[in-house]
Amino acid sequence: MSWKRTGAVFTAVLLIAGAFVGAYLLAAADAPDSAEARQIRAEASDGTYAVAQLGAFGDGLRYGLEQGLADGTADGEEQGRAAGRAAVDSVLAERSFNARDVRPQPVASLPGSGGVLVVGDSLEVLTSPYLKQYLPGVPLTVNAEGGYNSIQIFDLFNESYDPSQSVIVFDAGTNDNPAYPEILAGNLDKVASTVGGRCLVVPTIHGFTVDGVDNTGKNQVVRSFAASHPKTQTPDWAGFVEQHPEMMQADDLHPIAEGADARARLIAQGVRACLAMDPRFGG
Repeated sequence: MSWKRTGAVFTAVLLIAGAFVGAYLLAAADAPDSAEARQIRAEASDGTYAVAQLGAFGDGLRYGLEQGLADGTADGEEQGRAAGRAAVDSVLAERSFNARDVRPQPVASLPGSGGVLVVGDSLEVLTSPYLKQYLPGVPLTVNAEGGYNSIQIFDLFNESYDPSQSVIVFDAGTNDNPAYPEILAGNLDKVASTVGGRCLVVPTIHGFTVDGVDNTGKNQVVRSFAASHPKTQTPDWAGFVEQHPEMMQADDLHPIAEGADARARLIAQGVRACLAMDPRFGG
């Protein structure tokens, strides 16, 4: 309600109250004469006493309302500012959360239709039976032969490679002479030039030391290849064997059943990381 309307209401209240009081006092004047009646009649002749009392009441009420309105306005402004600050903080917090939640979305970046080709040596002969349980629903082709070096495994790749395949597991190098890591490097390059934009999974190597030469050079080849081919995944089989020698057979080359299962999990993680690059395959 505006102040003008409030003032009009109070004026009407004062007038009505004055009329009632005046009527009461005039009616009392008709009673039998007495000193009190005469006094009341004298005071009510112009309604001065009653109006004065109501005027004081009205002034007090008006003052109280003015103060109430002033205090209410101040409180309302402060509450409004507080609510505004809270609203701004809420919007900023939401924007900050949304900004944190925005992540680059993967794009269709893998050729093929999601198939996986696995080629390798005896390690893969032992590993591949466990792969299917860790890659459910993934079309899987395995071609592995015990004792094969990376040159022969490249031949297996050529036999089995199909354009529908989006991921290639090239599990090679264990049977290569560690003194010649460039052989593995050459075969990796040939695979990469054949598959184009497909994703490669190349495990690190735990193999024999020959004439004092260990597998450091071959593993440097694997890591260097991965660094120059960003889509490449490198399950760390060499690191796993170092941490879990109990998972190996007496020859310290082939894993026992539990080790083969663990190796399959490592390779499957690499395959899933590849497939996650493409939203068509669950990325």
